Amino acid sequence: MKKLLGSTLALALFLPAGAHAEMLKNLKLNGSLEVDAVSANNATDLDTAKYDHLGTAQTRVMLNADWDLLDDVHAKVTLNKNNRAYGTASENLNGIQTAVTVEQAYLKIDKLFGALDTTIGRQFYGDAGDLVIYYGPKMALYGLPVTALDGGRFDWNGEKVGVTALVAKLTGSAVGTNDNANVNLQGLKAMIKPMDGVSASVYGYHRTTVNSIAGANTQNVRSPDNLYVVGLKGKATMGGAWAKAEVAKDFGELRPNGVTGNTNYSGWAGLADLGYKLDLSNVGALTGWAEGGVGSGGAANHTFTAIAGDYRPGSIYGRFAAGSSAVLNNANTSLGTNTLADRVVFGAGVKLTPAMLTKLTAGLSWWNLRHQTANNLSAAAAGNKFIGNEYDLDLTWAHSENVSVSAGVGTFQPGNFVKATQGVNSPATLGYTDFSVKF
Repeated sequence: MKKLLGSTLALALFLPAGAHAEMLKNLKLNGSLEVDAVSANNATDLDTAKYDHLGTAQTRVMLNADWDLLDDVHAKVTLNKNNRAYGTASENLNGIQTAVTVEQAYLKIDKLFGALDTTIGRQFYGDAGDLVIYYGPKMALYGLPVTALDGGRFDWNGEKVGVTALVAKLTGSAVGTNDNANVNLQGLKAMIKPMDGVSASVYGYHRTTVNSIAGANTQNVRSPDNLYVVGLKGKATMGGAWAKAEVAKDFGELRPNGVTGNTNYSGWAGLADLGYKLDLSNVGALTGWAEGGVGSGGAANHTFTAIAGDYRPGSIYGRFAAGSSAVLNNANTSLGTNTLADRVVFGAGVKLTPAMLTKLTAGLSWWNLRHQTANNLSAAAAGNKFIGNEYDLDLTWAHSENVSVSAGVGTFQPGNFVKATQGVNSPATLGYTDFSVKF
């Protein structure tokens, strides 16, 4: 942060008088602050015979700076700090500088070639909660991580149709070094909104992991790992009702070590969500919803593989999913995931916003999770696929448009799969409070 501000000051001193007045033209600052406070029992081992408790509170602060470089060229920088938990030692300015990361740094050109809004640099991509791809700040994920990608995004938007193309580098090497283990991504997405309340999109992504160093194998040529994911999603709303659905298919060559002859990607996933919001006089807004998803695969690879999924159902199962700093698992098995993988997921719930207390929304939800097939499971599972049930009570207070407080309790009741593989099936419990301020 100090170096960034210092560099900006130095540039201002060297520019001719009057020129630097336009250097940060139309500068706008905004951001967010999130506090995630968690108290959980048995969230890592599901065993009451061992005292396993999490009691942490963490803050994530993000600051965005937007300004115009030219009339048709705009810049954005996003700074993030999310390293410190409550109760740990205070940080000095050197420590704060080291802990601040630049999550976004890009420029956007309006109507390049007369048609394409072009974004070049490090940037977020996708929508939070997406089944297939999302790079950005993770909400309600333990540790409050943030991801981003480096690349170029090209958007064309018509009145009812839009197209987005993406070319990105997820993992790269220093200039002049071998590109082994580099991860590259290309994508194309087309959206259509034929009428109010109806929208649909079709997409395709290709992720390549480079294997360019000869290794201990019998092949002279090492093959890259190629993952392709294509899909279709749609949404329709009418009055207080909504219905959403998505289907996705992955394919390609699964080459984790670059060796030809490995298995192939052959997964698929389907997700559906529907609900209805009913306004009742003198009672309030009552919303009921249901959701179901299935992930599986072919004979060689019985799982759906996403590019960077963020589908994490449940306050416990979702908060300690893969990618968090405290995964709901142990050495015997991994329960958490950030996509459907080889899961069958069912959920249902109800939410109420009382007429006498319109800033409060209370919700009850139930989630049922199981493996879709026993083919990927260890012998210890003995064919048991049932992961468990989760029950949550969530409360949200909307203090204002930009300030909210959420609190809740939940319990995850492990099923026969957990008992068979871990020898324990004690429930995990959670109490949490989340604060969110946008400024």
